[in-house]
Amino acid sequence: MKRIILFLLIPIFSISQNSWNMNLLGTYNYTAANGNDIWGWVDTSGNEYALVGLTTGFSVVNVSNPSNPVEEFFISDLNSTWRDIKTWGNYAYITTEANAGLLIVDLNDMSGNTYWHVNTFTNSNNDSIKFTSAHNIYIDENGVAYIFGTRNGGVPVANGGVIFLDVNLNPTNPVYLGQWNEEYIHDGMSRGDTLYAGCVYQGTLKIIDVSSKFNPITIGTQTTPDAFTHNAWVSDNGRFVFTTDEKSDAFIAAYDITDVNNIQEVDRIQSNPGSLSIPHNTHVDGNFLITSYYRDGTVVHDITYPSNMIEVAFYDSYSGAGNGFDGCWGTYPFLPSGNIISSDRNSNNGQGQLLVYGRDFQQACYL
Repeated sequence: MKRIILFLLIPIFSISQNSWNMNLLGTYNYTAANGNDIWGWVDTSGNEYALVGLTTGFSVVNVSNPSNPVEEFFISDLNSTWRDIKTWGNYAYITTEANAGLLIVDLNDMSGNTYWHVNTFTNSNNDSIKFTSAHNIYIDENGVAYIFGTRNGGVPVANGGVIFLDVNLNPTNPVYLGQWNEEYIHDGMSRGDTLYAGCVYQGTLKIIDVSSKFNPITIGTQTTPDAFTHNAWVSDNGRFVFTTDEKSDAFIAAYDITDVNNIQEVDRIQSNPGSLSIPHNTHVDGNFLITSYYRDGTVVHDITYPSNMIEVAFYDSYSGAGNGFDGCWGTYPFLPSGNIISSDRNSNNGQGQLLVYGRDFQQACYL
């Protein structure tokens, strides 16, 4: 009996290696720039691309051959630690905390010469709003862009909450729809007219009914374990939300939101307890939760049962450990090939790096 117990413990305590159930397929190294956030895009021919934010601008890399990623183009922009990317159709939308407005890029032109900087948005009533910087962006299934943490020349716009823009009607000239301005929002995502927002300085998850963009209504609030709520992502069935707190040794948490008036935490987990690592962004990919940790890399949890999250894979791209904002910034798990792409801040001799991973993990076994 003792031999069986020791055998079962070996995989658990052998995590000093830098990977488990993920394999590195390829990398693309940047020079004179640190990495920040990442997103993915697929063209009509099925070619897969990594859309990578850098301190110096925006990079598009063809990862269709994951062992040989090729940069298609780079657009130089104002220097910023923060750059975030989402897509609608063949357009990429990039926000930054530099005063560059909203960068809109036509991905059908792989020369990188077709793009716009926009900072003023109006609607049919001539209501107008302007922002020069924003922390983050999300675009929902209806083509509504959610612009988080907005400022105009350093002055908060909509209290730094969220501005709603329609990018479906005219992708290069988005229409202003409304705003929610109760709190500063750091990051969020929306599905089915419900916004799940990370109010980082308040330390809460906000659930907001955005069926009316002119009159969004907060319908649920939940304090997260370490009270520094960075991002949130809803499960495919809409019953659970998962959050990260951007603090040392913080938890990923899972919440049952079937009753938004009585949100229940059902589990919390750390990827590497006691290591002081900081979780950043998490995404739900079916039965898996895929999270970027700064000095702990890309981490995968099985969330088949959200009340019992189980780590099933990781790849640590940063050689150091502990508390700090080095290493992995973002991870995108939604490419049709199943490959996972991650952006690294500075593991390439102090410069940014794109990494492409293959999946060797599967769902955990439950007894």
